[in-house]
Amino acid sequence: MLLTTIAPLFAAAYEREPKLYLDAIWQWYFSDVPRVNDVQIAYCAPWKTRLGLIRLSLDEQISFIGLNSLLQFLEIPEYVLIATIAHELVHYAHGFGSPLPKLYAYPHAGGVVERELEKRELGVHMRCSTQWIDNEWFAFYDRYRTPTGETKGARGKLKPSS
Repeated sequence: MLLTTIAPLFAAAYEREPKLYLDAIWQWYFSDVPRVNDVQIAYCAPWKTRLGLIRLSLDEQISFIGLNSLLQFLEIPEYVLIATIAHELVHYAHGFGSPLPKLYAYPHAGGVVERELEKRELGVHMRCSTQWIDNEWFAFYDRYRTPTGETKGARGKLKPSS
């Protein structure tokens, strides 16, 4: 079952506020994972080949999840945003980008992220997201990026990339 079918919180997600998504996903799917530091989330650059990242500050007080700024667009299915945040939370839970102990030598060792998302009942989101990315992402990216590095807003006007 897709998260949005059971989550009235997301009905007003026209602004796609990442903190609301992070908190809801953590509560519903990662409640067994302790927040051992301050976890921040924000939109970053409109990367062509990256949807998200997670980093740990040098003093280990802050974990930062960065999201591709293009995920704000309503043309992007919500399950792509949900799957991306959940993917980064798996890394956090496995000790990558967090002070938690590392459970694996490498963050994607042997498909651990995919298995973890399946275990946490986020497999449908992951598979739908993968299919959309495979079929639509590069065309979407090309429509919203210009050679000067700006993004086109919802009405096709140029706005500076964030």
